[in-house]
Amino acid sequence: MPSSQLNTASKYRPDIDGLRAIAIISVVFYHAGFPGFPGGFVGVDVFFVISGYLITGLLFNEAMASGRISLSGFYARRVRRLMPAGLLVLAVTLLLGGLFMLPGSSDQRILARSALAVAVFGSNFFFAYKTGGYFDDPSYSLPLLHTWSLSIEEQYYLIWPLLLLLFFRFYRTPNTEHKMRLRVILALSAMLVVSLAWCIISTPKQQNMAFYLLPARVWEFAIGGIVGLAGSAFHARLYRHAETLALIGLGLIIYSVTVFTHSTPFPGWAAMLPVFGSAALIFGLSANEHGLVRRLLCARPMVFIGILSYSWYLWHWPLLSIYRIYNLGAQNLLHNALIVALALGLAWLSFIWIERPIRLHRPWLFGRNRSTLFAGLGIIFCTLLLAVALLAWNKRQMSTPEFRRIQAAREDHLPLNCLLNQYRPLTKLPEEDCVHGLDKAHPKLLLWGDSHADHMMPMLIEAFPRLSIYQIAMGGCVPILGFESQLPTPLPYCADFNQRVLQKITELQGKGLETVILSARWPLYLGYPNIGLASQRLGDSQADEDKRAQLHAQMQLHFEATLTALEKLGLRVLVLGPIPSMVYQIPQCIGSRDAAYCNISRETNAT
Repeated sequence: MPSSQLNTASKYRPDIDGLRAIAIISVVFYHAGFPGFPGGFVGVDVFFVISGYLITGLLFNEAMASGRISLSGFYARRVRRLMPAGLLVLAVTLLLGGLFMLPGSSDQRILARSALAVAVFGSNFFFAYKTGGYFDDPSYSLPLLHTWSLSIEEQYYLIWPLLLLLFFRFYRTPNTEHKMRLRVILALSAMLVVSLAWCIISTPKQQNMAFYLLPARVWEFAIGGIVGLAGSAFHARLYRHAETLALIGLGLIIYSVTVFTHSTPFPGWAAMLPVFGSAALIFGLSANEHGLVRRLLCARPMVFIGILSYSWYLWHWPLLSIYRIYNLGAQNLLHNALIVALALGLAWLSFIWIERPIRLHRPWLFGRNRSTLFAGLGIIFCTLLLAVALLAWNKRQMSTPEFRRIQAAREDHLPLNCLLNQYRPLTKLPEEDCVHGLDKAHPKLLLWGDSHADHMMPMLIEAFPRLSIYQIAMGGCVPILGFESQLPTPLPYCADFNQRVLQKITELQGKGLETVILSARWPLYLGYPNIGLASQRLGDSQADEDKRAQLHAQMQLHFEATLTALEKLGLRVLVLGPIPSMVYQIPQCIGSRDAAYCNISRETNAT
């Protein structure tokens, strides 16, 4: 028979912990690069749905039972649950960053600044605006990257109780639980529609904003809240179909984890599969407490992992990231497996000694709500102090002779200012910045490419010292007409940029332009993040290989058309292969290893 009480926030739900286990295993195994989990990042979306389900039900039940929502009580519970363990992991991460990151490096400064953002619940903003995308290869050098999702949850915890409290004050009348439930569901539905629309619209144009920021994620919490409030009204009617619904939901999650890849435009439309799958699974579990899926999720190993999910999430990524930084970006499945196991062990210890005692026994300042909130402010202050200490250490290291040598080598590049991007398009830069040579009005040679073409300019200047050379390079845009870059989603400004370059070439051809050189990081646009060792990206699926084959055929077709268009103008066309891609970040390698260790063979960069 159906269980009408399973949706209440007051009753412990071992099946929800089992669902947490699926989510955390997906995320951890994805970050570790284990085969079979190319879409494991969707585990975070499962967590968002669970949070919306539990928190909305908890707050609604409290409001209906007592006529009020205790904000101090709610926030104090969040402090006890999240902040002590978070402070421990953050302190260890900053210590490891000080020990194993290149002294005085920008990576070390970014770590400290991201810790400052974590302290004020804004790391998702930091990573959205100050770093590359979540799926970019250099993301491994951000040990606190995983806190973006924690910041989104914390922002939800701060805002949603306040909104719900105001909602109850304006709309509640005596003996109207059914009406209040319906009103809150309607409000959540409106939030879902607006947020989902924003998510879908913004993903192709501003994927970082859609991925990292709360407005494009609110709908995931909202659907969890809707299931929590509306589910009990349908449990009896849908009891016979509850197991089927749970199986469908579980299948959607598994499909997302195993089929999605870093190339999937996400969140966007794709996020609907794991999110609606999670909602269907929770609803099915709530309507039938005796089903096969619920028994599977209630198995002791699943519940155990689910209980440790928060602590495991905290520990796993900093350890994987710091190890990979120390290993100069290289990955090893066996080593990653050992690190994941170590993180699980540390999660168990921190749960036993910190998380559970503070949450259940409330020692010291955690005994009362008010003192707990002050303890939370103290934890924030400690986090700020630790981050500032690392910044001070970083600044001190910048004055050492070793750092100055590395920095001098890093800054040894051509002083041209003509690398374009979406914020600095071709129409906004003066042409003199883009031409090397005396006769700037009549260049003989034009270099067209992406950011890697920038590296070719010193060679060209040395090889042709008497020629005027025009450089046009746009980051992320392969110099092929009509071909869409995949990084992992098409960059909408590249097509217009390439057409403008062709117009410029046509104009310069009448002024004496003779040769066009095409240069780019070609393998990147076929789906490979690097040449050589790094191209063997752990976790690539057969779907990725099929997509690369399609991209190769499309690239060849459009490349031949581009060559034809240039040759029709009477121009000589030279195509340069990709510049040598180093397996390691050179400054980090030289700063932490013998220089000979940083060499790579010609075969590594063979194409």
